[in-house]
Amino acid sequence: MTDDSFQGARVRPFRALTYDQTVAGPLQDLVAPPYDVIGPGYRDELGGRSEWNVVGIDLPSIPYDTVAETIADWTARGVLHRHDEPVMIAWTQEFDLPDGSHRTRRTIMAVVGAEPYETRVVRPHERTHAGPREERLRLMNATKVQLSPVFGLYPDAAGEAWAAAAVSGEPGATITDDEGTVHRLWTITDPARLAAIEHALAGRWILIADGHHRYETALAYRDQRRAEEGDGDGERAYDSVLMGLTSLNDEGLVVLPTHRVLREWPEGAGDLLTVTPVENSLEALEAALAAAPPSRVAAGLVLPDRAALLTAPREGASAADRLDLAVLERDLLVPALGGDQAHLAHEGLLTYTKDSRDAWDTVRSGAAQAALIVRHIPTEQVAAVAEEGGIMPQKSTYFFPKLLTGVAFQPLAD
Repeated sequence: MTDDSFQGARVRPFRALTYDQTVAGPLQDLVAPPYDVIGPGYRDELGGRSEWNVVGIDLPSIPYDTVAETIADWTARGVLHRHDEPVMIAWTQEFDLPDGSHRTRRTIMAVVGAEPYETRVVRPHERTHAGPREERLRLMNATKVQLSPVFGLYPDAAGEAWAAAAVSGEPGATITDDEGTVHRLWTITDPARLAAIEHALAGRWILIADGHHRYETALAYRDQRRAEEGDGDGERAYDSVLMGLTSLNDEGLVVLPTHRVLREWPEGAGDLLTVTPVENSLEALEAALAAAPPSRVAAGLVLPDRAALLTAPREGASAADRLDLAVLERDLLVPALGGDQAHLAHEGLLTYTKDSRDAWDTVRSGAAQAALIVRHIPTEQVAAVAEEGGIMPQKSTYFFPKLLTGVAFQPLAD
C-alpha cells in the first residue's frame, strides 16, 4: 500500500548536552542502562561508581525539581557541556550471543521529529501503560531535558545511512558495560556528513524497538508546550525526540526471547494445542523447539515432572495474530487462565525471564507450576506487524543489547 502523502521521518543533528570526561571522569563510570531495567540494588551500585553517574538524574532518589537544579549545577561546574553546533553520534556495540556468535550493531544517535502514531512515520509495536508515562512526564517537565534515548529501527537494505556516517579513526569514548558489550562512540560534527546522513534517512519510517513510554512522554511534552506557547515559527527543540537509530537490516540487530513463567497451570490447559512429550531436560526441550518448523507456532512447556513441545497452526487474520505469542495467548492463556498476558502479569500469575534455565529451575523448585520457553521473533515479523499497524503481546521482543543512558542528552528549552 502506497500513501502519496507520506513524508517520512525528519532526522536532524542536535546541540547535544554531554559529559565532559576531562571533568567528570571516564564515560564508563557515568552511563547506565535504561531506567526501567534498573533495580534498587543496581541503582546504588551505579551511583557508587561516580557522583556524576546518570542514575542520579534519570532515576533520581531526590525530588524532580531538585534534579533540575542538579543538572544546572553539573553544567555550571563543567561536568556537562552543551555543544555549540549540532552533532550526531555514531555508535557501535560489539557483543557475544549465547550460541557463541559475535555481532556488531551500528546505531546513529540523532533527533527525530515527534509524530503521532496516526501518521505512520513513527510506529509502535507494543502497548504502553499510563503510570510510567505520567511519571516520566513529571521528570521531563521539571528538567526540560530528554535524558534517555528511544531505540528506533528504519528500513535500509543498502546501508546508506551508516555509510553516510563515514566512521573512521579512534572513537571518542569506549565503554564496556556490565553485560560485556563494548560500546564505541564517534561524535560527528562535519556539516557535509551530517547532511548526508539526513539525506539517507529522509522519507523513511521508524519502528520503536525500545522506549515506547519515553517516546509517548516526549510527544505529550511537545503537545503540552505547544498548547502553552502556541504554534510559533520554526521548529523548536521539544518538537523532536532523542533516538538511537539502527537499520532493520543491520546484521547486528538481535531480538532475544522472553520466556513466560506461570504460577498456575489448570488441568487441560494445553488442550487446544498439539502436545508432544520430549525427554525431560532443558537441553532436549530447547533442541525440539529449535527443530520445530517456522511455519508452525511452537513453544516449550515445562511442568514440575515433565516437558513437552506445544505446536499449533500459524493462523490469524493479521501478522500480529499469527505470532507465536499471540496464538499462545489466544489458545492457551485466555481460555485456561482467563486473561491476556498483560492481565495475568498484573495479577501476579505470569512473570517474565530472559533466561530459559531460570524458567526451568523456577518450575522444578516448586516456585511456579509451569513455564513456556519461547522462540525469538525474527525482525522481519516485527516489521510486518508494524507495517500493518498491529500491536504485539506484552514483552514480545527483547532487543539486545540495550542502548545506554548518559551518552548524550537533548535539552528541550531553546
